[in-house]
Amino acid sequence: MSHGSVVKDTSLPLRQIRDKNSASIVESVLDIQKHAVTRENWLKSLECLYLAQDNEEPSVKRRRVSGGSVAAGSSELLRRRYLDPVSDPEAGRDYVAVSYTWQASDQEEEAEEEAVGRYLIESRRTGEPPMASDVRDRVWNRVLNYADHVRCHNIWIDRECVDQEDEAEQEAAIQSMHLVYSLSKRPIALLTREIETVEEIDLLMNLMCGEVDPEDEAATLNLLDDISSDLWWTRAWTFQEDYRASTRMTLLIPHHRSLEASKQTALDDSGRLLLGSVEGEICIKSADFKRRATEFCLLYRKRPEARAICDKILKAAAKYNVLLREERSPSNPRSISRSMSPTIVSDIISRGITLESDRLAVIANCCGYSIRLDTNSLNINGSSLSLSILALYLLNGEIMENGRDKSNRGTLDDEIHEYLSKQSLSSFRPPVDEGLTFIKSCRFVDPQLTAEGSLTRGHLWKLSKVIRRKPMKLDKYSTLPPLDTFATELYYKDHGSPNPDLAARLLAWSREYSAPPGSSRRPRRWGWRQWMTDEVEEALLEGKALRLGRLVHPKYRGEDAAYRAVFVGDADDSWDERVASYAFTCARPARSDTLGDIYKHVSLEVDAEFPERAAPRLYVRRWLNGLCFFEGAPQRDVLFPWPPALLEK
Repeated sequence: MSHGSVVKDTSLPLRQIRDKNSASIVESVLDIQKHAVTRENWLKSLECLYLAQDNEEPSVKRRRVSGGSVAAGSSELLRRRYLDPVSDPEAGRDYVAVSYTWQASDQEEEAEEEAVGRYLIESRRTGEPPMASDVRDRVWNRVLNYADHVRCHNIWIDRECVDQEDEAEQEAAIQSMHLVYSLSKRPIALLTREIETVEEIDLLMNLMCGEVDPEDEAATLNLLDDISSDLWWTRAWTFQEDYRASTRMTLLIPHHRSLEASKQTALDDSGRLLLGSVEGEICIKSADFKRRATEFCLLYRKRPEARAICDKILKAAAKYNVLLREERSPSNPRSISRSMSPTIVSDIISRGITLESDRLAVIANCCGYSIRLDTNSLNINGSSLSLSILALYLLNGEIMENGRDKSNRGTLDDEIHEYLSKQSLSSFRPPVDEGLTFIKSCRFVDPQLTAEGSLTRGHLWKLSKVIRRKPMKLDKYSTLPPLDTFATELYYKDHGSPNPDLAARLLAWSREYSAPPGSSRRPRRWGWRQWMTDEVEEALLEGKALRLGRLVHPKYRGEDAAYRAVFVGDADDSWDERVASYAFTCARPARSDTLGDIYKHVSLEVDAEFPERAAPRLYVRRWLNGLCFFEGAPQRDVLFPWPPALLEK
């Protein structure tokens, strides 16, 4: 059993943490790096519970009454079975994953619904009698009522399906808990704030339809404040469960029994039930609720008197792809330019949790990190929680600004969540509409943290020839795809010296890229190059500046003679061929042997220094999309030096 705990210092400025440790931030992070471990798949088999049949019952007779509850003096037996959600994605994922708070809410206490003991759980040890469940009877009543309605008999609930007496299993489960919810076909969240009146039903219905009348706005805001103040929204673990269940998570909001008929009249534009049909419950997809709540609050908070309450709701129940949409990049207005990761870290830090070190697992689970930290060791050492979060962030390849003009956006006067928000790269240019999903994969591959900076591997490119062509959308008589037209121009010297090698690569890729479904051509392992092809073709159509790139590697005694890459600038890009500039790229598909692993890709314009007998030192200028052909080309080590503040002693 571990003793001690990490130091809860997330509300302190980094300067104070540094002074307490008598070491620079980097020195402390390197010490924490020693406790890095690779995530293992705990989910080889998933223990679930199911309601026993009559002939499997305990001796005490049971009797159900309306609303799914059990008559006084009777009991129910829940038996164990094991599913395989990894190897059997159909039957193995057919379970209800329950998200709830172990602590009873104020509403449950007021209604005297915190009792336990009516439900019995089969022992894991053969021959031993069942034990009374530690889960509140009210929770079981609602879960079994829902499971019966959707005809799903398998239930996963953490307090009973993870052995609470086995520390090793608990630690493994904590590091893989997100998979339980992301793989479940039926994740549910139990809220406890009851909908009490027809008026509240109507307010909720109109909100979900996006049709809030002006005279109802204040009442709608108050209802949202009540719902988002539910204890469930305030806990770090339930935040993770909701986030990883994604669009499948269903919120169960109890309502007064007299509102059943009113609930059934709430229909969407297609005539489907808007609030569900489970007796006693309003059922709404969490993603839909958060989207409507975020849209409403972003609009309503423009009123000064409503800003504080709107911000409170957004802190609890924001939909990221709506919230961050407000921060559009001027150079790429169709998409966002910032990562979700700093916001996720901030939201997890602000929520309650029993063990502070568990925040590290929750952050890693939400962000899809494969490198974890051994929390038992960190607890024993009394490590800083803030610096452990920073180490976790960097070990998993998150990109920090270190360019000479941006290296001090964050300072040691910031708390850790503020520093990450200010110092993380903010110039992403996703080539797809699903910007946040794209940015989530924009991470260095297998970085190593050193005293000088973050060491990683990839391809370094010298940016050379700038091409400014008139927009192809003005070429009315062209019959070729834009990429083919551009390749032909490169081959026939339309842009200076001929570039037959790059032209041949572009034409070969264009044929593969446009292969019809079912083609026998080699399947592509991830979408990176397709997305970048779309970006280059859009640049050609719009007349944006393009820049050709050559590989830089000792193998070529400097630079490769042939161009192998095309990078995309802005419409008014001020690239100057006389000014040395470089790009760094790396890409790696998701590991097939690691459940939940994500592919990674990076494409940055950088300034470069080339010290003797050492890896090039790279300084980030901006994200830079481009189409690269690196097959057969060796990768090289590169170093991204630390922002200076992290080295201060």
